[in-house]
Amino acid sequence: MAAKVKGAGGAVAGAPGTEGARRATGVAGARAVVVEVTHADPELPAKAQRRQFTAEYKLRIVEQADACQEAGEIGALLRRERLYTSHLSVWHEQRRTGALAGLVARPPRRGRSVAT
Repeated sequence: MAAKVKGAGGAVAGAPGTEGARRATGVAGARAVVVEVTHADPELPAKAQRRQFTAEYKLRIVEQADACQEAGEIGALLRRERLYTSHLSVWHEQRRTGALAGLVARPPRRGRSVAT
């Protein structure tokens, strides 16, 4: 004998001809609230910029992390430099593969050149 399960709307799941109590996609419910922002907050920047680290900086931080001997030194280094452990692990891998040695000069950008 098959078990019958009631859904949220009381419809029996699996019963022929029933689809449950779901709304159609895109239809707003009675509790939908629309909020419009009339002005941007002047204290917030329009868009946050990602930090860009030079190869020299990455190598210096990786070498400093390798020199850490005591417990908590790496954490203190990361806090002081405002970095995450993921930065350090990626930079270790880049150094291991030799990618940091080639990052000293940036390759020319692709795309349209700016006419002067």
